[in-house]
Amino acid sequence: MGLHGDHDDYGLPKVDVVVPDDARELDRDMIAYRRELRQRRRRERWDRVGRPFTRYGIAAPFIASAVLIALISGVLMTVISPRPNPRTIQVPPTGPQRLRPGDVGGALPAGNVIFRHKRVPVTELINVAGVVLVVPRECGCDAAAQGVIRQAGTQRLQVWLVADDRTDKDDGDVSRLADGTAPGAALVADDPDRVLSSTYRATGLTAVLVRTDRIVRKILRDLQAGRDITADLRPLQTPS
Repeated sequence: MGLHGDHDDYGLPKVDVVVPDDARELDRDMIAYRRELRQRRRRERWDRVGRPFTRYGIAAPFIASAVLIALISGVLMTVISPRPNPRTIQVPPTGPQRLRPGDVGGALPAGNVIFRHKRVPVTELINVAGVVLVVPRECGCDAAAQGVIRQAGTQRLQVWLVADDRTDKDDGDVSRLADGTAPGAALVADDPDRVLSSTYRATGLTAVLVRTDRIVRKILRDLQAGRDITADLRPLQTPS
């Protein structure tokens, strides 16, 4: 059958195996084998890296490019787009505000008036709670002034009638405005330096309501006869 020529004594195929006498002769084979292993591992690494792109075939590079462009555009829009200017919020001052002399909540203006032919500081003349009536020229306000004086007397408040330098003393002496009222209910003072009249610029009968601490609580302008100011006068006996 010719089998004996292709097999050995044990029936196995013949294999030409050459066993070198020195193991160093196998170095070249080992080097080639290791090189082949390294190349295989390198290919496997590249396959793992490129697998997400190759999974979708030829469309993968376009998808990656589109995602990258979208990211870059978003960043540029955030940086370059105009930002709205924040509105300036007006915050009211929290500290105490400065008041001009004579303002509501402030002290009476500093200066002198003439009282009983003597120059007297305003703060010494007006030393209790009461009403300062500033009388302009030819106001025709006799009835209105007498009504204020009577209402103030009911509340036990002092009234000062102040005539500025514009008052016609020949025809309208302010002292007659106190006629018909209780004695001492109204004190008459002249204001030649216009300390009070220039502060309140009276065009009609003007009442400046002063508390016990000499602070202006309220200013009533252009008072007419018959006006009831009792509700405004009551709080003047309290300092705050």
